[in-house]
Amino acid sequence: MPDSRFPGLGTAVVPMLGRVAYMQKMMGALTKSVPDHLQVIGPKFAGKTVILHELAIQLRQPHSPYTAVLVWDLGHQTPSTEALLMKGLARELAAALKTSHPDYAEHLRSTQDNPYQEIAEVLDALVSEGAKVLAIMDGFDKPASNSNLTRNLWDQLLDLCRKPSLRMVTASRQSLYDLLRSPESKTSDFWDIFVKIRLDCFDESDLTAVLKKMPEWVLTAGAQTELWNASNGFPVFVLEVLDAVCKESKSGAVSPETVRAACDSALTALWDKLDALWNDCPATCRHLMRRVLEEGSVAKAGIPIADWEKLTERGFVQAAQNKLQRPNRLLHRYLEEQPDEASALGHLFGAVGPYQKNLRGVFERRISQIIGIDPGLKFLLEKGTEDFPDHPLIFLGTVHQFLEEALKIIWKAECWDDENDKPKVPTEWFSCWQRNLEKNRKIEDWKSRFPESGERLGLLNLITGTQNTDRLARFVTKNTYVLANAVQGFRDYFVHPKASEIDTGTAYAALHVCVELAAALTRELPPAHPALTK
Repeated sequence: MPDSRFPGLGTAVVPMLGRVAYMQKMMGALTKSVPDHLQVIGPKFAGKTVILHELAIQLRQPHSPYTAVLVWDLGHQTPSTEALLMKGLARELAAALKTSHPDYAEHLRSTQDNPYQEIAEVLDALVSEGAKVLAIMDGFDKPASNSNLTRNLWDQLLDLCRKPSLRMVTASRQSLYDLLRSPESKTSDFWDIFVKIRLDCFDESDLTAVLKKMPEWVLTAGAQTELWNASNGFPVFVLEVLDAVCKESKSGAVSPETVRAACDSALTALWDKLDALWNDCPATCRHLMRRVLEEGSVAKAGIPIADWEKLTERGFVQAAQNKLQRPNRLLHRYLEEQPDEASALGHLFGAVGPYQKNLRGVFERRISQIIGIDPGLKFLLEKGTEDFPDHPLIFLGTVHQFLEEALKIIWKAECWDDENDKPKVPTEWFSCWQRNLEKNRKIEDWKSRFPESGERLGLLNLITGTQNTDRLARFVTKNTYVLANAVQGFRDYFVHPKASEIDTGTAYAALHVCVELAAALTRELPPAHPALTK
């Protein structure tokens, strides 16, 4: 058998095949008189890293307008704090400038206190020399979704990117703005500087380029049709099937039957990739995919764009003539061997591994059931489900923000001072607590200031009813207090952990409590209440 013609994932980045149109578009955007900042978006296995490395090769050539090109993989060993990310940028920039500007490189390597200022000074110096640096940031999903990174960092990066000597290219599975957990981070103008480039599946010209790598084999028209039916052009599917063709058939004309046999052979190698791509889709997308499989084609009208785009960008279906059609045969085979989601609870949740994997879909469906949920809370919950089961720690980092948003909704409904645009404890509450001899020692302090931090849960407990005092809240009930108090516990656990490892089950419990707190608020506050519309 010949060696693999199209090697898959490994330690080395494979050469780019096809994608000429994308490369021309990106090169044009980065070499024009005022270059753009670019954001490359595509699902896992779409070839983002391959394209970025080819871009780096092209722009390191002697004719390039860039003095230095750095490629930084942020998807592995991701900096967890603002200081570490800025220090990492200084380190990568120093390595890139080592040959062309050794003095600047040494200056950046010696940086101790404030790498942001040092980077800015170097970039200003490069402007005076007419030099430019291209920073290619792969795996930008991780820092963008880290709620511990604040607007201050993004504004600093914005300031650096506004300098003529720096251009940035990022790669992520979603739009960077959509990845953000923190509402404050969303207000930074950093996210507006990028021109978005979305990776689609291979087209005919891409396939022609790929087939040139296997000239001994010639795919007949019928064989190419079978290849499209199996893959819809998703790169990793196309390459794995063609690799199987080369390994298991003689050179010469390749028939449709040969391609179908190669699909069967490639399925084993593609199983984990299919599994990852399928489970990366939310429950609504998976339901839509099953509809296409059952009905053959489904009209796009009335279907959220985000749902059908997730299917088409993975090559699961093809969008044509306002319909979703041609379901991916490889995915179909994969799904045939999956348990029936409607009835096979034992298969879905009978062991720890499947339980942790499939519970995510349960939460996705539960969130979709909460009609009228506050958009901010829904956003945080949806992002939280995306982090399971592989990255539960990232979700726990958003619990603090979730609780802050939930409490703000409660105070807006129960005790908001419109004149000063902030919460205020009503005078009549103090009178009631005094008559009923409530013993919370912080009550007197609240006459001059609104409760802070954990004290707010004490206030919520009081207004939802105690042994001495009936419920004072107009809307929220003791259900809300119990859930919010539990969220506070998870929040404290994350901020002050006793151990370095966070159990996945504990993180799932936190997610469940957050979901039900959002449901309680949606249920208890009137649908038209301003707290749910602001």
